[in-house]
Amino acid sequence: MLKAILNFFITQIFQTPAYFMGLVVLLGCLFLRKDAKSTLISVIKAVVGMMILSIGAGQLKTASQNVIEIFTMRLGLTGVSTDMWTAVYAYIEELNLINMGNVAMVMITAWVVNLLLAKFTPIKTIFLTGHVAYCDSAFITFFLYKVCGLTGGALFVGAVLTCAVYWWLFPAILRRFLTPMLGEETPLTLGHNLCISGLITTQLARLFGKKEESAENLKLSGWLSIFKDSVVAYSIIMSVIYVTIILIAGPEIVAKKAGSTNYIVYGLNQGLTMAVGVYVLLSGVRMFLNELIPAFKGFSDRLVKGAIAAVDSPVFWSYGPNAALLGFLFTVLGQFAGVGLLALFGSPVMAIPSVIPLFFGGCTLGVFANAWGGWKGVIGATFIMGIITICGSAALAYVVGTNFVPGHSDWSTLWLGVMFILRTLFGARV
Repeated sequence: MLKAILNFFITQIFQTPAYFMGLVVLLGCLFLRKDAKSTLISVIKAVVGMMILSIGAGQLKTASQNVIEIFTMRLGLTGVSTDMWTAVYAYIEELNLINMGNVAMVMITAWVVNLLLAKFTPIKTIFLTGHVAYCDSAFITFFLYKVCGLTGGALFVGAVLTCAVYWWLFPAILRRFLTPMLGEETPLTLGHNLCISGLITTQLARLFGKKEESAENLKLSGWLSIFKDSVVAYSIIMSVIYVTIILIAGPEIVAKKAGSTNYIVYGLNQGLTMAVGVYVLLSGVRMFLNELIPAFKGFSDRLVKGAIAAVDSPVFWSYGPNAALLGFLFTVLGQFAGVGLLALFGSPVMAIPSVIPLFFGGCTLGVFANAWGGWKGVIGATFIMGIITICGSAALAYVVGTNFVPGHSDWSTLWLGVMFILRTLFGARV
């Protein structure tokens, strides 16, 4: 019975961002001793806001995924998958074969350890991105098994402690580099696999530009002034880019995705869908943050003094929607340049760009880069990070011995280094 309840909580609440954030806001309101009416309003708005955010993010993902897959087909690329969820399912399937697949227990235990670390240490980060926590638990468990040969209790304890420390420490390290954007008083940081790469991005951005030259404040005159509106900018820029890719791919390849829709109209539809997704997502972010930030004060006052919420990446796009667009575009260019470099140098492993690290990673790193290096910093830093991410993904696949890797840039930087050291010490199980 207890196992069934725990499984329900993990699979239906913890992994569903809207419900998990609703639970966080509910607890915060209870800690603040709000009345029932105010609590109900806050919880509903938090859940609905998170659902709106997820719908917008889903539209953005689908539109960009369709066009990227068409482009990949046109180039005839094959190799290691960098899709996060594909890797999760592949890893869990292999872990289940050796009876080491209790990823859910790793996640919930690691989250409790994260709370204890935040409670009793000076670092107060609480990781609140449930679906990312689940993925991390699968990745870490699988990597420790493959690279270190850990099994049984040693594997469980190793995975729990590794996840807990990562969720607690690295968002806190990144937070000091987000204060130019968030301010000192906002109790937020990033809860995603972009923490160390986010730090690297901010420092790269400083080399290319000045933060005063923000992508959000570009001086555009005449007709160009229409691009100051993020919806118009996304509509025009993404439509032009996507239609261009569609024309390069040709009607036969596009028909595999478009069906009976005219291939040029299909490209236009995907570009405009990006603008719709941005508008929806930003609306959800505003509603969600308006409830989370006040409610999280309850955690800070009653449970963990000075608590900092580590939240999902789309939350930060509202701080720089134009920078997010630039970051996505130049991450795409960087990753495909990375594919070219892998081919040029005869890499034994070829990694294929996928939409989740391209879009969610590119947009987020673009916003961070803009806060430190303006629009020039976004272009330079995200292009370089795109190359690092795809080349690092290929290297990670080689080190671990798998055809599936998570794809986000922390796995191509921080975790690549960790796994290389562990493989050197313990010997690879490949």
